[in-house]
Amino acid sequence: MVRAMARSRRFLRSLPPPPAPPPGTNPPRPTPVGAGPAPSNPVEAAIAAVLAQRARGYEVLDPYALPVVVACRGLLADTLGQLPLVTLRGRRPLPRQPTLTLRPNPGEFRWLTFHRMTNNLTRRGYTFLRVTDWTAAGNPAAVRVLDPSSASPVWDPVSGGLDTVWHNGEELTPGLDVMWIPYRVERAGSLGEAPLDACAEPLRLFGELFSMAGSFWETGFPSLIVEVAQRLAPGQAQAIKSQLIESLAGRHEPGVIDQDGKVSTIGSSAVEAQLVESIAVANAEIARAFLMPPSLVNVASGDSLTYSTVEGEMRRWLATGLGAYLNRFEAAFDDLTPQGQRTRFDTTELLRADLAGRVEAYSTALAGEAWLTVDEVRDLEGLDPLPEPDTPPAPEPSTTTLTDAVPGA
Repeated sequence: MVRAMARSRRFLRSLPPPPAPPPGTNPPRPTPVGAGPAPSNPVEAAIAAVLAQRARGYEVLDPYALPVVVACRGLLADTLGQLPLVTLRGRRPLPRQPTLTLRPNPGEFRWLTFHRMTNNLTRRGYTFLRVTDWTAAGNPAAVRVLDPSSASPVWDPVSGGLDTVWHNGEELTPGLDVMWIPYRVERAGSLGEAPLDACAEPLRLFGELFSMAGSFWETGFPSLIVEVAQRLAPGQAQAIKSQLIESLAGRHEPGVIDQDGKVSTIGSSAVEAQLVESIAVANAEIARAFLMPPSLVNVASGDSLTYSTVEGEMRRWLATGLGAYLNRFEAAFDDLTPQGQRTRFDTTELLRADLAGRVEAYSTALAGEAWLTVDEVRDLEGLDPLPEPDTPPAPEPSTTTLTDAVPGA
């Protein structure tokens, strides 16, 4: 926590400086730090310090360095990196899955490819897939994720659509040599906007709020205060503090205060409580910007929607948020597969019920007019079919003839 707060102090030096005064005028003299009456409340003192630094100019915290943003992007990338991408013909998976969906880039792990695609989408607002290999039939067999900074788009001057993409001096044709996957496109000539681009101003304010909290918690404030009724001579205040610290630090000894002194505790103020509450509200709003239930990143949302099972929470996320990311990648791979085939992410494991729920569902499927067999149920649980039951040996054929069977014949 202290290390995170130390980093947050550097956030205060990242806002652009105030505009320069017009030529021929003298710039206003900055107000000295500490000038004027000192705030009596420690939180108010921290706020005053932040405002003083802001008046001199400081940088805004990078919103992508906020812990809740890191958590949201990490959960999205990890989830898409784990879900299998399956090629279908009609509604049935192909018996032999193509390498394009099993391992899109043979030079790296499958999860890493989708991890990079998701991170580009949630940070830059788009990602590019370059086709690097083809099958004998001329269909794409492998792709590679391009670094967004290395790809330069060229827009059609008439339609405003993407015409070509230049990468390392090569001209690539969208839909043939390279696949463009945007998150959101609000206007022509835009490669895409990331989830947080639509709420830049609230993010800037949240960055300032987080910076203020970091400055407050790093500098801190004392938990005790010693009140003395008389004026102290030079050095007496420091001596009293040293004696109190030595008495209480790690030894739990009772402290003794003379000279009409009194020790008082300093509790949380209303300003401090509102500061923590404001950060919690901002965290929930950022999670919603990523189309993610705040509870998935351990953020209290304060709404009345509660889900008693992980399956219910995941089903809600798939229907209201995660599906938007899945559909973008599925559409890109659909264009890379041969005609008559399509791709879909297998979300079965994501929506897998607990053991008791699965047993109840299987019992219903096997009872009465069963619509599943025992072997199909075992296959859903990752088990091999039951072995064939042992059958008794067939009786040997009789050698008795008709003549032998009729006496006297």
